[in-house]
Amino acid sequence: MPSDLESEISQLLFVSFGGDPKARISNKDLARMWSLELQWFSPEDSLSLVAELRNSGWIVGDDDSLSPFGGFEAEAPEMGWQPFLPRDLNLPKPSNVDSEGHFEETEEPDLEKLPEKAYEQFRNEESLELATLISSLSGLEREEVIRRAKRKKRALGPVTLEMALLLLAREQNLEMERIIGAD
Repeated sequence: MPSDLESEISQLLFVSFGGDPKARISNKDLARMWSLELQWFSPEDSLSLVAELRNSGWIVGDDDSLSPFGGFEAEAPEMGWQPFLPRDLNLPKPSNVDSEGHFEETEEPDLEKLPEKAYEQFRNEESLELATLISSLSGLEREEVIRRAKRKKRALGPVTLEMALLLLAREQNLEMERIIGAD
């Protein structure tokens, strides 16, 4: 069972990487997001936190291509959540990383190669219904709607899947009242 601090870090990484364990972001963009966009930390504290997360193994990669560690299990925060991390940045290693820095890896299917698995990210029924509605109104296939929404979500960062779907519907010039009423 993860500690409170591990839970905070997991939620911070979920927001920062959009819940996508394969997402990549530079250390400067990550610090900029935390300090300027989300206003959670000062720019200096943000850069220090990025460095500490790298040192403790929570994020990996080089300066221009950071991602959550391979065994990352995303924990979605509640609405209005903000990180509460101690000033003393002595962060623990992730709980599923052993003393040598290796993690227990589970094989994940490639969603791009397995279209029938593309719905896994659409965990709740409402998102799937919204994707189906956008598909029928726009003339796009549902798989294409899902693919575009996922791409938009990755590009925008910390937005929900539903928001990405609504933005996609707006781009398609669909009647938003009808779509929001169905949501």
